[in-house]
Amino acid sequence: MKLSTRGEYGLRAMLYLAMQQKHGDDLLQASEISEAQDIPSHYLKQILSRLRAAGLLKSSRGPQGGHGLSRDATTISVGEIITVLEGPLTSVDAILDLPCHIRVGPQHCVIKEFLVEVKREVENILHGKSLADLANRQNVLVQDKILVQPRIMRPPQR
Repeated sequence: MKLSTRGEYGLRAMLYLAMQQKHGDDLLQASEISEAQDIPSHYLKQILSRLRAAGLLKSSRGPQGGHGLSRDATTISVGEIITVLEGPLTSVDAILDLPCHIRVGPQHCVIKEFLVEVKREVENILHGKSLADLANRQNVLVQDKILVQPRIMRPPQR
């Protein structure tokens, strides 16, 4: 899975909305989201438009307008957001469509079997985590001053 800036910015915007909205009717202006999440405003507007078209956001124009989640954050999965912004969650589909030339024949291809498993696991993780789950965890990270250090999480280079 590869996440572009569009996917990252979209997740950040949706997470911000989930964390800021106390009531279902609260709408936040794009400028507030842009400033709080350090997302270029012109790019954010494109992202919000995609999310709105997919039914994940509601929007209203005017001085009292803004953007808000169209559903409760517990019902919006991370996978749903990423799929809207990035397309398929994994890029193994094209590989799975190719013929397998292992000597035992294409119906018995261990590589395809493995890639199907990878695809299934990635999708399960992303669709199994809701926007509310991320918002709750974000609150814990901030409250308990937990540092997330991705370089430490990576296996050593060989």
